[in-house]
Amino acid sequence: MLNPACLFKNVLTIGALGADARSRRRLAVGMFQANLKRAHRGWSVLANRILGVSPVEVRLGFSPVVTFEYRPGTTDLLVLEQVLLDREYQVDAIDPASVEYIVDLGSNIGVTALFWAQHYPRARMILVEPDPDNFRLLRRNTAAFRNRCVLFNVAVSDRCGEIGFYRSEREYGHSILRTDDCVAELKVRTLTVSDLLAEAGFPRVDLLKMDIEGGEQIVMPTIATWKHAPRYLIAELHPPYDHEAFADHCQSVGLQAERPSGEGFRCNLPFAARAGALG
Repeated sequence: MLNPACLFKNVLTIGALGADARSRRRLAVGMFQANLKRAHRGWSVLANRILGVSPVEVRLGFSPVVTFEYRPGTTDLLVLEQVLLDREYQVDAIDPASVEYIVDLGSNIGVTALFWAQHYPRARMILVEPDPDNFRLLRRNTAAFRNRCVLFNVAVSDRCGEIGFYRSEREYGHSILRTDDCVAELKVRTLTVSDLLAEAGFPRVDLLKMDIEGGEQIVMPTIATWKHAPRYLIAELHPPYDHEAFADHCQSVGLQAERPSGEGFRCNLPFAARAGALG
């Protein structure tokens, strides 16, 4: 039996992000559909038939207001929940004024980019997303601050070339590694971190975020070869790549890895900083 509390989790809170009544209503309905996908696939399919799955455009109540497009019945609003409500990537100990160059590996549909744009107003961003459908929304959702972004429709890897890319039932779960819930395979172009930095012309990296669904076990061992090591690194880790391996790779370039559990953190994502970077 479905738990009503699960179905209505954050429905009103996500709805409140809308800048107008229409946007608030659409976001609330969309969050209900997202909760169904999270809780029960069968009921989710039925709800999608009734409520629809055509892309929806809303206005988010940022300053200034921004246009945001998502796909009902997918995990798109679950990402919005993680980033804007749970504040997964917020590190209070980082001075926002000190962050001018951000690399976002696994940008999905642009929710983290929206967060960076608001939280780090001086920052330019490299946004990397290999999935063509996600990338289309990433481009639309970053249009309001396009002059601050360099977008790459590629996968980050340990070498340039082409690689198999596996689509997951969870739209945020696509990966260069085959997953248990793989629904399709396509070929995507790959670049290394150094290639991305060179093409974008970034002179340094203040903050690098990595959420590439297991690809970190391929990319993180190359950190010593990157054109610029970041001052701060936030990563989502997936087995078999663990915190010990992450800490070792960070240490090789002078970064100290922490298990975020104290002041200055809002989540359990592994975080690393250059010695003295947090004052």
